[in-house]
Amino acid sequence: MSDKQVDEGVAQAHALRHAVRVQAIVPIAQGVRQLTLAHPEGRALPGFDPGAHIDVHLPQGMVRAYSLISDAADAAAGRYELAIGLDANSRGGSRWVHTELSADARLEVSAPRNHFPLVDSEDPVLFIAGGIGVTPIRAMARELQQRGRPWQLVYAARSRTTAAFVDEFEACGDAVRLHFDDERGGPLDVAAALAQAPARTHIYCCGPAGLMERVKALCADRDPARVHFEWFQAPAPAASAEGPQAFTLKLAKRGLELQVPAQSSILDVLEAHDVIIPSVCKEGVCGTCECRILSGEADHRDVVLTDSERAANEVLMVCVSRAKGDCLVLDL
Repeated sequence: MSDKQVDEGVAQAHALRHAVRVQAIVPIAQGVRQLTLAHPEGRALPGFDPGAHIDVHLPQGMVRAYSLISDAADAAAGRYELAIGLDANSRGGSRWVHTELSADARLEVSAPRNHFPLVDSEDPVLFIAGGIGVTPIRAMARELQQRGRPWQLVYAARSRTTAAFVDEFEACGDAVRLHFDDERGGPLDVAAALAQAPARTHIYCCGPAGLMERVKALCADRDPARVHFEWFQAPAPAASAEGPQAFTLKLAKRGLELQVPAQSSILDVLEAHDVIIPSVCKEGVCGTCECRILSGEADHRDVVLTDSERAANEVLMVCVSRAKGDCLVLDL
């Protein structure tokens, strides 16, 4: 073992990494590639529920989270499927997938995690997807279809050529409304899309931050337990007259007491002291860096935890969240 302090959770995370082979790469829309990842020996991969994602370990230490688009049963056959859009503001991950990755390449992936699960309910379901945000929703819609449960999808994209799975969704008839900006003369009218959804409807939204923030604002008077988001990037922070404050961070297992400056994250401070915590997004959207709170109140700044989970104050995401008081004690 190296001289770096590695938490037990990190060791478990590494143990759950699985080697896969890129079985196929298929362009399915302009700027979108579908990847089939297979166990090299054909063995089963860890199962998952619709809405789940995996972390894909790419060269040069890049790790990116991508939604699983395949049916959960495919994992038993040793396959995962992803659809990856080329991000115009790529930090390197999607660009590498689109320009460098080839069939038969070997990668490592994490076990699936799901912060965007389908609620077990007979209430109506409305999916709102924007662009590549359709990826987790595709698996969720297919699951409801197999269960014989009705659902509706509003799917918006810049154009028909950039939208993945158009033919598949067009075959769903009245269940799906497709909106292409270049054909409709502008962006989706989100208010109109939500207007026909009864109050008891479960709404699931994934897409660009602007679309999701609009849905969130228009659903402010709905039951928060019925509005679900999968963020690909963190929303703009709310304006605040008071900026971040410094606080003391205590690591119970190690007996360490550290200072977190106002302009540093907990993750920054942990890494500076060689306490290694798995992290992917560093924006509070993926849930990889979750840690347990032993004492103190967290200032939650992620978009992973629900309101009830935040109120429980049992865990926080160390990449973005902070302490509300002077001290926070973590189970590290």
